[in-house]
Amino acid sequence: MGRTAVEDFAHHLARAERSPLTIKNYRGDLEAFARWFRDTTGDELTPAHVTPTDLRDYKRFLVDQRGLKPSSVNRQLATLKSFLAWAATAGLLPAGPPPVLPKVVLQARRGPRWLDRREQQALRRAVERSGQVRDIAMVTLLLNTGLRLRELCALTWRDVQVTARTGLVTIARGKGGKHRQLPLNTDARRALVVFGYEAHVGSSTPVFVGQRGPLTSSGVQRLLRKYAHVAHLEAISPHRLRHTFCKNLVNAGVGLEKVAALAGHESLETTRRYCTPSLKDLEHAVELIGEEV
Repeated sequence: MGRTAVEDFAHHLARAERSPLTIKNYRGDLEAFARWFRDTTGDELTPAHVTPTDLRDYKRFLVDQRGLKPSSVNRQLATLKSFLAWAATAGLLPAGPPPVLPKVVLQARRGPRWLDRREQQALRRAVERSGQVRDIAMVTLLLNTGLRLRELCALTWRDVQVTARTGLVTIARGKGGKHRQLPLNTDARRALVVFGYEAHVGSSTPVFVGQRGPLTSSGVQRLLRKYAHVAHLEAISPHRLRHTFCKNLVNAGVGLEKVAALAGHESLETTRRYCTPSLKDLEHAVELIGEEV
């Protein structure tokens, strides 16, 4: 049954320590393909029954009938590629290579979205005016460490070390279960000290706590939306602040190897996206050669 194959693939992803959100997205893509496969062929989805013709037809369906953007189509094709590659290793496909997927939909390459300096300052002012030391520490840490949302929510006080001149935050289980350490700059150290580092040093208590316990992912996102509204900015996500951290490093001339190590990127290609100029970067570039009045 298609559901059994999809469930088995989801369990494989969980064993590989992929994030719950990643697994949810993979399952959503595969369940959509399974529905299309059943409606089109009359059969339940099994990896062995998927042909290159099915894959080409599904791509046309996504583009022509659903009208999805290239990035969405390519994501679903990537999901199917991973699913079929897993099925081959699991012995669910006939001998030989898995079905060949159609080519991805070409699209203009766009770099990650980040906040420019003016937007960063507007966000900082909005949070500082609230007087909430927890929120000031949270936003300062996101902007100065590039922590992922899950890493921020899982942080405990014993993961943090602050002295007068140095600081360190330890990510015990980052993406893929990887361990890494991040130096804390002056702004991050000061925000944590004001937040109460000395009273909690060495404690297993979560750093960021809400009214009902440890601050959740949705709680962090809700707070950022609130402060973005106060600062007259479009919606801000934790991931956008992570992008901002990486872009600030690149703009400061930090080498990609160091940026990758700080961000916990497995590939330099991921980090290299931060060298892709944004529209604002291009606007600034052409202004440099503008005629002076």
